[in-house]
Amino acid sequence: MRRKVAMLVLVVLCWAMTSAQVSYLNRPDLLDRVDSCLRYTYSFSFQKANLFQRELAGETPDHPAPYFLEALIVYWENFPLTPEDKASEMFVELMDRTVEIAEKYIENDSTHLEGVFFDLFGRAFTAMFWADNGKEGKVAPDLRTMFRHTKEGFELKEKFNEFYFSTGLYNYYIEAYPEAHPVYKPLVAFMQEGDKKLGLQQLNYAIHNTVFLKVESILFMSLIQLKYEKDLNSAAIFAERLFREYSKNIFYQGHLVTILLHQHRYQRAQEILEAMNKHEDNYSEMVRNMADAFMAEKVAGNDRLAGKRYLQTVELADSFGPVADQFKAIGYMGLSRLNEQKGLHSEARRYARKASNYTAYRFILDE
Repeated sequence: MRRKVAMLVLVVLCWAMTSAQVSYLNRPDLLDRVDSCLRYTYSFSFQKANLFQRELAGETPDHPAPYFLEALIVYWENFPLTPEDKASEMFVELMDRTVEIAEKYIENDSTHLEGVFFDLFGRAFTAMFWADNGKEGKVAPDLRTMFRHTKEGFELKEKFNEFYFSTGLYNYYIEAYPEAHPVYKPLVAFMQEGDKKLGLQQLNYAIHNTVFLKVESILFMSLIQLKYEKDLNSAAIFAERLFREYSKNIFYQGHLVTILLHQHRYQRAQEILEAMNKHEDNYSEMVRNMADAFMAEKVAGNDRLAGKRYLQTVELADSFGPVADQFKAIGYMGLSRLNEQKGLHSEARRYARKASNYTAYRFILDE
């Protein structure tokens, strides 16, 4: 009897060790389900996304991936996620759990790659959440670890394509950011040099060769074109792809509409807005108000309606806090233009200053 019990314990321990050390890298069956889970998550089909996440959690309960995926589902299901939302606690806890498991994976040679990846991006996605909500101070404790893993990713990218995302971002931003903000040049003077052209090439590679970070790679390519390359046409190409593949995602809808309006492509913007009419959430309402105001001003010449809608845009954006600052800036710039047309130059300058406080995007401020 004791021998049977001992054998049973041994089998259980062996199974537990195998489960704890499972790798996704050479498991197309697992990666296919990750891809499906992410596709449904970004498409706002959360019931289907949860099915794949739970299946992966049941099959690989001690791997960081299921926790990472669940955190992303929580984030997008409650978008825009703010610190005041109770779901934010769950998001942070799940990303913290991702990092906790990843730290153990780092210690094992056979799972080191995945350990570094999930440790880096568990922290990075949490950092982006805090930064987007104006809580940059909460990011500081993880910066050193994220920087160390990002540098390690330079050497690991040939073994795990996901690192092309972090490597591409580093190569681009380490050069572009201090160029746009010269005050930071002394801070990066002793850091590893980057290469903007190579960074864009690596991000493009990530778009076509990653699973976990494909969508983020497309988004960042669009954002880079907007802010640093100042190329609305290129930004629109990536934004159109996001909308085409994830048409129900309210963030990607608003992102594309914003670009189209500032390209003065009103017919295409109207087509996207028709898709947004199916959403009754306040974020979508904010985007619709912004678009209505813009077209009332630019197309219909209805300054009264434009002013009303711009004010409503600002009010709705204010309810979301820093995560919606871009829309607040668009509202204020619209009000600035309307006041300038009336000859109210002082009021126009006041609104323009407010807009510049909420965005650095020149395509918004120079409209």
